[in-house]
Amino acid sequence: MRSILAKIIVLLFLFNCALWAFFIIFDDHVEREIESRKNKLILTSQLFSELVQPVLDDASTSNFRKSRNIADQLHNVRSLKKLNNSGLINNRKLRIYGADNLEKLETNFLYYDGSDRGKHAQIMVSTLLDEQFQKNNTLPKLKFAERFFEIYKPVYDNRLLTKPIRTKNVRFNIQTEVLDSKGDAYSLRVLAPVKCLPGSDQLNSNCPEVAKTIGIIEIRDTFYIREAYIGRNEPRLITLIGVSILTLLFGAILAISIAFPLRRLSMRLDQKLSPENISDQLDSFKLDSLARRKDEIGSLHKNLVTLTKQVSRLFKEKEQFAADVSHELKNPIASIIAQTENFQIRSNTSSKEAISKIRDQAFRMNKLVNEISEAAIVDHDLVIEKREQFDLSLLVSEIVEHYVETNEYPKLKIIFDGPKNLMMNGLPDRIGQVIVNLIENAISFTRPDGSIFVSISKKWRKAVTITVEDNGPGVRDELKDKIFERFFTSRQGSAKEENSSGLGLYICRQIIEAHGGEIQIKDCEGGGAAFQIKI
Repeated sequence: MRSILAKIIVLLFLFNCALWAFFIIFDDHVEREIESRKNKLILTSQLFSELVQPVLDDASTSNFRKSRNIADQLHNVRSLKKLNNSGLINNRKLRIYGADNLEKLETNFLYYDGSDRGKHAQIMVSTLLDEQFQKNNTLPKLKFAERFFEIYKPVYDNRLLTKPIRTKNVRFNIQTEVLDSKGDAYSLRVLAPVKCLPGSDQLNSNCPEVAKTIGIIEIRDTFYIREAYIGRNEPRLITLIGVSILTLLFGAILAISIAFPLRRLSMRLDQKLSPENISDQLDSFKLDSLARRKDEIGSLHKNLVTLTKQVSRLFKEKEQFAADVSHELKNPIASIIAQTENFQIRSNTSSKEAISKIRDQAFRMNKLVNEISEAAIVDHDLVIEKREQFDLSLLVSEIVEHYVETNEYPKLKIIFDGPKNLMMNGLPDRIGQVIVNLIENAISFTRPDGSIFVSISKKWRKAVTITVEDNGPGVRDELKDKIFERFFTSRQGSAKEENSSGLGLYICRQIIEAHGGEIQIKDCEGGGAAFQIKI
């Protein structure tokens, strides 16, 4: 993923994912509401326990009379406006049991049942009940919020649901439970013991020396989690969706304002130059739409325009210099060679030897000028020539086959190994020139007998590797960094060539680097040198 536009969009997407994750992780409204209702139920159970404890502790009163007394007492307490408004007293799901059997509450005597309106009409409430409120005051829901709740519901279940109450444990302390109910609701239940106090001064108390559980307060509540979640998060989800859309929209606008100008700039830099008017094309690099910008992109465009003008001037000067040198040197050298050849015929032996040396140096100068001119032409072609698709395997195999057929050393073997139909994009003539230079270099160090191995390999998602290996004397370590420099040569013995300019390997590196590759020299296991190209 190299596009700036794609990177910015991905970053915006990750930002929104983090925003939504933050919203989900830290949304504890349901947990806090459940905890608040549990605390309210516990407070209610403690209040009822205090209210009914004197009634249940009266041993002289029958259970039916106790039931009536509890109803009357709750009715009297209901008249207290503060408690009535608090909602603690008016609970339809309140039950007060006896404590004869703690294993099964339903077998105990039921002193009070808040759901029995006929029996306890005097404490019926006139306020809107929770269930009615949930049914009659539902707001229009977003389908997205519904779907979001269905996904998140298991998370709430894991966090909030508890194991059912073991009723026998109520004799020790208050017990609570939160269970999953039908209709996306949670059922809250609290069991609280009613204990008599030892040493009570009540005349008819039946309390022993130690505290005894004489009754059980059971109080329930239903929490509609779907309604609570959607009612709470629907406006927040709408806000969050709006924020996400705005961040993506403004982020995309920002990304486009950055990425598109840079892309135009890159396309302008990537254009191919024709050989007729290179300087004029470099000078016309300016883009008016970017030149008017006052930000960093405008500054980048301005600096690139300045740079291209400098490159244009240097390129023109270099090209002109190479042409002038070639023109000015070739004519005098040709004249020197012609004069020495004519004079050598009429001279004596000693004069012929001196003239021969002059001619050899003239030939060397002529070759050097030609190779300097060739280096300038290569540099020119690498800039302006259009890249094309070609079969690298076919190109290298044809070059190797040519040297096998024209090899003048019978004991010198040249071997090629590589896959077929290996396509690449570049300048085939210049890549071929590199292979030719490396093979001729290997021949000069291996002749008259030896072997040269040329291979091509390609691994998946890796660069193409071209290797030209010989079993010659190799290259000393201190020379490995120098052999690719201009005019450097270290040939000795049979490898020595007359009129060698030392530009061959320099041109090879120039061509390979222009194709985005690299060339290195390595030692062979059996001796010799191996030139490795990765492109």
